Amino acid sequence: MNQKRYLQELAYYLRSLPSDVQKQIIDHYRDQFDGERSEEDTILLLGRPKANAEKELAIYADQIEPDREEVVVVNQDQPTSSARQDQPINYLLLIILIIVNLMFVLGPAIGIFFAGIGIWISSIVLMATPLISLWSDGAILFPEFYPILAAVGLGILLFVAMHYLSRLAGRLTRAYFDAMNRMVRGG
Repeated sequence: MNQKRYLQELAYYLRSLPSDVQKQIIDHYRDQFDGERSEEDTILLLGRPKANAEKELAIYADQIEPDREEVVVVNQDQPTSSARQDQPINYLLLIILIIVNLMFVLGPAIGIFFAGIGIWISSIVLMATPLISLWSDGAILFPEFYPILAAVGLGILLFVAMHYLSRLAGRLTRAYFDAMNRMVRGG
């Protein structure tokens, strides 16, 4: 967690307070990061944002507005998600993006997806090689031991590699859809 994320979470939990009180509290916590300590040390010293917000809410309990949904914007460079949702949709660009994605992106994406599934299955089968060998032959003889050990090692390497590649693919897919959303909404 860094300073920006810490202050965003704190602002989220303080959303029921009036905006001037929220700003005052956020500024107080922002000032805590200006010392000679690193961000990580300051965050450890301050504690969880939710716990600090609960303390501040207890202090300012008389000023809580029950149906308040406004959140103080910590970073003014990025619009909030509600502001992005209010932007008009460019329907012509949306139709063009759908057509381009169907023609050029969907086929390779499906191919990459099923190749990944195949590698996942291969890694699991390679890791299960000793069990398969015991099931078929009944015993593992000495000359067969080293190839089986190599297959298990390869299976473990493939499994770990596919774990990280799957996480990367998920992040890239999310980033791709976010970029398409920003294009269509003009953000």
